[in-house]
Amino acid sequence: VEQASAARDGGALVAWIMKPSDGCKGDGIEIAESWEAIEAHLTQQFQLKEEGGNPPTWVVQRYISNPLLLSRGQRKFDMRCWVLLDGAYNVYLYSQGVLRTSAVAYDVGDTTNRFAHLTNHCIAANHADFGKFEETNELFYSAFDAELNERFPELAVQHGGSVLRGVVEPQIKRHVVQTFLAAREQLEHISDYYFPFQLFGFDFLLTDELRLWLCEVNASPAVAEVLLQGLCWRPSSPFFVRT
Repeated sequence: VEQASAARDGGALVAWIMKPSDGCKGDGIEIAESWEAIEAHLTQQFQLKEEGGNPPTWVVQRYISNPLLLSRGQRKFDMRCWVLLDGAYNVYLYSQGVLRTSAVAYDVGDTTNRFAHLTNHCIAANHADFGKFEETNELFYSAFDAELNERFPELAVQHGGSVLRGVVEPQIKRHVVQTFLAAREQLEHISDYYFPFQLFGFDFLLTDELRLWLCEVNASPAVAEVLLQGLCWRPSSPFFVRT
């Protein structure tokens, strides 16, 4: 972890996000603006273990402080993509995805506001403005692509009328492939007796420069209700595209 003595660098937020490895639904996530805060938190966890407790392993990531914000409400979002890995180590990316949106405007000046900084669905659902902008605070690809094309018209022209498919999706595929290559030794299992598969949920964050960052990979991902039927395989509909 890069050491930081100041929380601001030229006016930009410099922070780290800490996640428990066994957490879900946003539970236990903290944002720290200094190395001292990270060290204090991890020291506390170590002491808990010394006292016989069973604290989780913690992941510390550089916080992306310049996220692309939605035009409506200037709100932060993350992208959930579903990826199928089969027994032959073929990788398939589901053609649709969802943006999980926050319920309030992004506030770079207050990292304690979980509603502004954490886009987990279960967190947004506890805010009074949940559902104000999108039903269940979910925005789907067609609406997101329309917004991207409107905000980045030159890129839309360069990429055949779709910034999502031409700029964002290639980055998604690259992250997915590189992730599975890195984990191949742990994940791949060759057998003559059964043919396993696994559905993963990849969560991404997009910056205001349209750079995509991988946040995490979920082994038992929830699926947006309106996409669930389409995600299930049917012989007449190839919903997954091979990366």
